[in-house]
Amino acid sequence: MTERIVITGGSGLIGRALVAALARDGGEVAVVSRRPGRIRGLAAGVRAIGWEELPEAVEGAAALVNLAGEPIAGGRWSAAHRRRIAGSRLGATAACLAALAAARRRPPVLLQASALGFYGDRGDEELTESSAPGSDFLAANTAAWEAAAAGAPGLGVRSVVLRTGAVLDPRGGALGKLLPAARLGLGGPLGSGRQWVSWIHRDDQVAAMRFLLGRPDLSGPFLLASPAPVRNRELARTLGRILRRPAVLPVPAFVLRLLFGAMSELVLTGQRVRPERLLAAGFTFRFPDLAGALADLLGRPPRGGGAA
Repeated sequence: MTERIVITGGSGLIGRALVAALARDGGEVAVVSRRPGRIRGLAAGVRAIGWEELPEAVEGAAALVNLAGEPIAGGRWSAAHRRRIAGSRLGATAACLAALAAARRRPPVLLQASALGFYGDRGDEELTESSAPGSDFLAANTAAWEAAAAGAPGLGVRSVVLRTGAVLDPRGGALGKLLPAARLGLGGPLGSGRQWVSWIHRDDQVAAMRFLLGRPDLSGPFLLASPAPVRNRELARTLGRILRRPAVLPVPAFVLRLLFGAMSELVLTGQRVRPERLLAAGFTFRFPDLAGALADLLGRPPRGGGAA
């Protein structure tokens, strides 16, 4: 009998990649969506269901993966948008916990999405899973997101928290936003360029999630980011080198703040993390260095070695 994995947020960047990988291996996947009828092109063994079907779907499932939530880069951080970010994440997580509590045959594991925003802006400090949380809007929101899932172990469900870095995928996310300007030779550093970017190749993100799903001895927070973070200026230079385009024209911080308001802090600050627990558990990154990751994603051989 094929095991079933239930995924909320399966139509997002990470969710799509995970669903595709599971489907390729013949897995049975239920993707939970507010608009299941609008999810097209699902592979064999994948079906879209509404949130009202979540309690039935988790009954006897092999795992529940909660990736649902309003994208933080979806618009200026007005008071209304901040409420949507918090409300969507907490609401989805509360629904997942309620479904687990109601189930008679609960899935043995919950993979709960989180993000590096948990730490806030920490400059050059190297952060691991044991580092304390930050105190800004994103840090408080992310800590609350994690706390909303904290009841899973009390239900007998192993809980794994995914503190994910910038997932590199040309189809979306940070890389998808950078590519148009970079291809025009306008992909210079943002602000000072000194802020750290902790990134992960799309395929390593999926592989790490599947690794954690299959390890019943692992629980708690895990950093999903390459062990080789780079500064923003190094990201710009490496991307320019891969694309064979100049990447020297900086975008001043004040311009970003004028354009995006408080949301500009997403790119003007950063976190320097080391995935200490993931490495200690024996996970091997296929793409540990930035040049190799970008070359693979963009179909170009790296030129001139690693990050600048």
